[in-house]
Amino acid sequence: MFINLKKRSKAGVMLYALLMVAVFSLLLQFYLHCQLAESRIVLANREGTEAYLMAELTKDTVRKEIEDASKFSDSHVEVKQTEKEEKKEEVTETKQGTEEVASPSKTDSREKLEETKEEETPKTTNAQGNLQFSKGSSHYHSEKGWLLVTVTTTAGHDFSYSFPLPSEK
Repeated sequence: MFINLKKRSKAGVMLYALLMVAVFSLLLQFYLHCQLAESRIVLANREGTEAYLMAELTKDTVRKEIEDASKFSDSHVEVKQTEKEEKKEEVTETKQGTEEVASPSKTDSREKLEETKEEETPKTTNAQGNLQFSKGSSHYHSEKGWLLVTVTTTAGHDFSYSFPLPSEK
């Protein structure tokens, strides 16, 4: 009987140790799963942040290009205005061969018509292109006053962003 009790106590201790190992392994498995999920979240946040920074750099680059293009077109408009002023002052020949200074009323009506035609056509900048970065690439295009940027990371994930374009006055 005493021997039977010893065997039972050894079996009980072994059963208790097995139960503790199972509980410990479950806790360890839960902890490792949480750590893995946390590291995946951190990597996803880092990749998203890098994609946003690439989109911001793309936006800044495109805005600089648009500003440079508008400065060029502004200087082009200034040249046209000076040409119009010069035309106002030009001497025109009449049918009899005499020279007279063009009257401002005749040229003004034509210039106003030309200016309204220029104002009716909206100044739209269709920016479109790709930029390459060490962590991925970005594709951008403008649509209805918005710059749409799609960033593809080296891991193959796509992120889309939209930024307002500066309004032209």
